[in-house]
Amino acid sequence: MANSERYDIAKKVTAVNAVTNIFLAFFKIIAGYFGHSYALLTDGIHSFSDLISDALVLIAARIGGRMPDQDHPYGHQRIETLAAMIIAVLLLIVGASIVYETYRHIHLGQSSKVHNFLVILTALFSIAAKEGLYRYTLYFGKKIHSHLLITNAYHNRSDVWVSALVILSAIGNFLKIPYADSIVAAIIALVIIKMGVQLFSKGVQELIDTGVDEAQLTPIKECIQSIPGVVSVHQLRTRSHGGNILVDTHILVNTFISVSEGHHIGEKVHAKLVKNFPQIADVTVHIDPENDEMNKPSLSLPSRPEIIALLKEHWQNLPGYELIDKIDIHYFDGQIYLEVSWPQNAFATESWPEINRLYNQITGLIPNLVSLKLIVHI
Repeated sequence: MANSERYDIAKKVTAVNAVTNIFLAFFKIIAGYFGHSYALLTDGIHSFSDLISDALVLIAARIGGRMPDQDHPYGHQRIETLAAMIIAVLLLIVGASIVYETYRHIHLGQSSKVHNFLVILTALFSIAAKEGLYRYTLYFGKKIHSHLLITNAYHNRSDVWVSALVILSAIGNFLKIPYADSIVAAIIALVIIKMGVQLFSKGVQELIDTGVDEAQLTPIKECIQSIPGVVSVHQLRTRSHGGNILVDTHILVNTFISVSEGHHIGEKVHAKLVKNFPQIADVTVHIDPENDEMNKPSLSLPSRPEIIALLKEHWQNLPGYELIDKIDIHYFDGQIYLEVSWPQNAFATESWPEINRLYNQITGLIPNLVSLKLIVHI
């Protein structure tokens, strides 16, 4: 999905959230004031904090939707993560302030006659509105893979439980339980604090590149292994990035295929992952001709320039040396495999056995050389 389309959806969803929260905030504060319910007033203040959250969502979605640039090659989606963490901090501040105020009310012995019917009616209306916002926001958050919208959706769901607690406070007041309204306000604050801690923790995990869980990782690995040419998968790593997933993986392919075929298999891996998993935004594939996950047995072997120098030293006076047009070098399990090619008209047919004998004398002179294949091609 294009970044502009993601932003348009986020903007629309956030506007709906903002308008609803403005109405609910005023409605609950007025009802809490005239109904003498500190719990409902607290719920109304909490709804005002939701407006700040909505503004942050809109700003972050706007910035996060920008295309990658030279300074931000992976895009700007981490802005969404930072905004989600700011929302979490706001929840912690609101929750802590409510805990303090309720403690003060109880400590000072402040109590008031709560109008239970008005409080319950207001809370029921808030529950219906917030549950609707939760489902609406969560649907579009999952549709565009926006961690920020999903965070805001669960914020709305927490408000449902907050309003349910307000109803409990009214019931407690009806039953003449001392300080029921203030106690429920404190419980509401603890719910808000818990949600803030969870959201902040999730944001931190994303910022430190925490990988996806096993339930998501397993189908990704199975998808890679299903592609023809992939022998096995290792060092499969993932990280979250603003609601998207970035994948780095090593795939083992046949040792003796060409570089271009290995690259082609890697492209197939990239294309299939992006197609089958909409959340995957980018895939980096490392092609391995041998399993180097535990050790790298070929790392100490001589490089191409060193091998070519050795071949020249021993072959330069042999017939046909100047006609060699390709030398392929394969490294596998700490050993070297060579393929040397000449054009078809390089030698007379009857001289080929002698050419083979002369050139194969090199096999004992180059360290770790275990195979030399001489080829005359069309």
